[in-house]
Amino acid sequence: MTVILQERCAGADTLFLVARILHKSKAHLQVMLLQNNATIVEDFYVHVVDAVPDLVDQIHRTTVKLLLHINGYVDRVANAKWEVKELGLEHNGYVDLLLGEFKHFKTRLAHGGLRKEVQDLLLEYGLGIVAETLIEGLSRVKRCTDEGRALMSLDLQVLINGLHHFVPIDVKPKLQMVETFIKAYYLPETEYVYWARTHPEYTKSQIVGLVNLVATMKGWKRKNRLDVLEKIE
Repeated sequence: MTVILQERCAGADTLFLVARILHKSKAHLQVMLLQNNATIVEDFYVHVVDAVPDLVDQIHRTTVKLLLHINGYVDRVANAKWEVKELGLEHNGYVDLLLGEFKHFKTRLAHGGLRKEVQDLLLEYGLGIVAETLIEGLSRVKRCTDEGRALMSLDLQVLINGLHHFVPIDVKPKLQMVETFIKAYYLPETEYVYWARTHPEYTKSQIVGLVNLVATMKGWKRKNRLDVLEKIE
């Protein structure tokens, strides 16, 4: 796994380096290939060179998914007990398990022979994947009280505090989108269409899941729910 990790990160660095050199050489290439080939050069940069950042992003994401073992956590979050009547002091058990998985992930990076800046970059990707996992799980919750929504906030805060103890980068900005999603539960009924349009970071299915949950728990009229969902979709 160490060799694969090093190869992937070296490949991503090389792609970035080649793209940077090509951007610096663009004017020279256009002169060398004469004006007749200007369109070919431009197409090459638009379709190949400019695609490098997306390719590198995908390399890093797939690398992190190999090392951060949280595939089952969407269901853990979705199936936690959210229909509670009182908010206690205890967070859900998945939080401790998730912290353990992220600690193992950080250890794997530390023993992977990578530069510190590369480790920190992959930790950021890891936090992003944790955020996506939490949001996907929360979007699949079928029943939840106001106290349950408060429990979601408690879980998130415990997770952030726990990560701060061993992650050397700022954790909270990477998990801000989870907090925003949780707080959307408290929006007035008339705000959801606007909220959906101004938050493209969430998938359509995640927003539909949120709206269906809120409509169920707050007793929306069926017509109002359908109207909101139609405008979102």
